[in-house]
Amino acid sequence: MKIIKHLSLIIFGIFYCQSLAAQNTTYNPKFIFDVHFHATNQQSERMISGLNATIEHHQQFNVKYAALSVANQTIGQEWLAKTPNTFLVGPSFPCADGKYPVGYDCFAENGGWPDIEWLRSQYEKGTFTVMGELLYVYYGIPPTDAKLAPYFELAHELNIPIGVHAGHGPPKERRLPTCCPNFNEELGNPLMLEPILKKYPGLKIWLMHGGEIRFHKQAISLMKKHPNVYADLSILNSVMPEEMYHQFLKSFIDAGFEDQLMFGSDNLPIPMILERLQKASFLSDMQKDKLLFKNALQFFQLDSQ
Repeated sequence: MKIIKHLSLIIFGIFYCQSLAAQNTTYNPKFIFDVHFHATNQQSERMISGLNATIEHHQQFNVKYAALSVANQTIGQEWLAKTPNTFLVGPSFPCADGKYPVGYDCFAENGGWPDIEWLRSQYEKGTFTVMGELLYVYYGIPPTDAKLAPYFELAHELNIPIGVHAGHGPPKERRLPTCCPNFNEELGNPLMLEPILKKYPGLKIWLMHGGEIRFHKQAISLMKKHPNVYADLSILNSVMPEEMYHQFLKSFIDAGFEDQLMFGSDNLPIPMILERLQKASFLSDMQKDKLLFKNALQFFQLDSQ
């Protein structure tokens, strides 16, 4: 009996130690693909800005690729020249009065819009490989506006993925007083993209912010109809309450979108986002891999590299 009792204690001890080890195991991704990052030199205590700080941050947290939104072409060219193998660069527009929401020039020579023929040349040369963040919510026009039509047409023709601002924020108190007089949060509804997707079947679109809070259900509805529509959960994964983030993330997973979610930081520090992801006990390591890099590799057609 004593032998059996000792054996039982030993077995219990082994399983208990294994259980503790499992609880303390930290998930470490192979690397990170950040699909929502802005080229900016704007000084900020809470956001990653400036090329040197960005390079350091990306090296520290193993960001191998990033989709880079560019409005100031001088800054964009500088970043691309120094890190040619990291960034997938695309223009961010339209900008009200030729000014980006944070205040610097944005295609000011053309009223806040990139010249379409110039833009074509940038894609053909390989300088640009994505499009977005499209800011029609800030500009105050729907995605179906005639002004945007040539850009969707070009993206469809050249098979360029498009990132769009899909959410109701930021709130007025978080926007500059000079920003975006025609900002219209109603335009952040992802379902407003339905006519675009019907006109251009197969057009790749990713919903930056994933509909946020107000348009979460609409994002899910659009993604169910169109497997070529993906989403990043930036802002939800960092600024919003952690419990809310987990709730929305789980609802995407439960809806069957583990292959359509991607990682986006929107220039916020990566550790806080990874910590929240680590606490999402409903995710397997395989699902975390998909969210942090595998889905983005497939979406941007880099999965063969």
